[in-house]
Amino acid sequence: MAKLSDGLYTVGQFAKKAGVTIRTLRFYDKINLLKPSTYNDLGYRLYNKEDFGRLQKILTLKFVGLSLEEIGDIMKYDINDKDFKKSLNIQKKIIEDKINHMHTVLKAIDETLLMVEGQEALNWDKFVKVINLINLDKKWIDQYKNASNLRARINIHEKFSTNKEGWMPWYFKQLNIPKNSKILELGCGDGSFWAKNINEVSKDWQIVMTDFSEGMLNDAKKNLKEWKHNFTFGVVDAQELPYEDESFDVVIANHMLYHLNDLDKALGEIKRVLKPNGIFYASTVGKNHMKEMRDIISCVDKDLLNMEGFTLTEKFQLDSGKDRLNKWFKNVEIYKYEDSLEVSEGYAIIDYIFSMPGNIESVFKGDKFSKLEEIIKGLIKDKNYIHITKDTGFFKSIK
Repeated sequence: MAKLSDGLYTVGQFAKKAGVTIRTLRFYDKINLLKPSTYNDLGYRLYNKEDFGRLQKILTLKFVGLSLEEIGDIMKYDINDKDFKKSLNIQKKIIEDKINHMHTVLKAIDETLLMVEGQEALNWDKFVKVINLINLDKKWIDQYKNASNLRARINIHEKFSTNKEGWMPWYFKQLNIPKNSKILELGCGDGSFWAKNINEVSKDWQIVMTDFSEGMLNDAKKNLKEWKHNFTFGVVDAQELPYEDESFDVVIANHMLYHLNDLDKALGEIKRVLKPNGIFYASTVGKNHMKEMRDIISCVDKDLLNMEGFTLTEKFQLDSGKDRLNKWFKNVEIYKYEDSLEVSEGYAIIDYIFSMPGNIESVFKGDKFSKLEEIIKGLIKDKNYIHITKDTGFFKSIK
């Protein structure tokens, strides 16, 4: 089949090679699901090889039963389409979740069929259970977004940090956890902290993993399922801990206290569940953390710095956290991790910005997104990377 000399396909060529109709491509363009890479001088749509990857993802997600609106939401949370390994892993996870969900619904229907066949009086609670299970299908998309955002924030640090030891291994080494300790982690996310340090985790520890997000907790279970350690899991609000007084030797809160609406209430709960002389570790960032990111955003639109993603950590930072902790604990000490980023790939910065709380991605439409890309490309061109300050550390407090 003939191909344009610069590696682009007309809409007819692209449709024929991909096995879809021209009408389908025009519709996907209209709803912003698959935009052409460019247009020729006459205004005709032109597609490139990378657009086959995007189309494949759309068709895969459609195959498992997602609506075009749901597919559009997922596509928005995967900015870097050139990373096809990442894209395929995401598709694999979504398909696995969909299959598991369908098996759960099928089991519930089988149980209801047995009830219908064996009883004259129907138990309508069984039908309600099936309805509720079907509705869960709508929740895991939001859970996926949360997990995808967390992964984007972790990835930039893993790939571009100048301190090659890594934050999580360094932080874990600083913990002074006695043998036979009972440990509570609040806001465990996907369990990366323990998975990355699993060889250092003592098998005599009892580790209670909690998060406010059920989706995050499910990811943590998957990440830790192969390890024969004493992990238990629970969906928990840190402001109302469902544990008895003086239950834990250690409580850990990694980069999560600034998410809480009532920080003092949570600190009171943490103190309550700690044993006498129990240790509380709380990691966070300082006011200079990722300041170059804010400089980039300011060049696009300084008013965007008032959004939640750029103000959230002010609730609990390295600069002010000690005063908050001193109200509840004794011997509060601060430890800082020396590091910075040298980011050579612009998409990683865009991924990170769009992963921040407050739905920041929705603001960057049209000209603002183009300006953001232009600024990042220009900065990388100067030095082949963008230097970004990191201001990270933790507090160690004693009850």
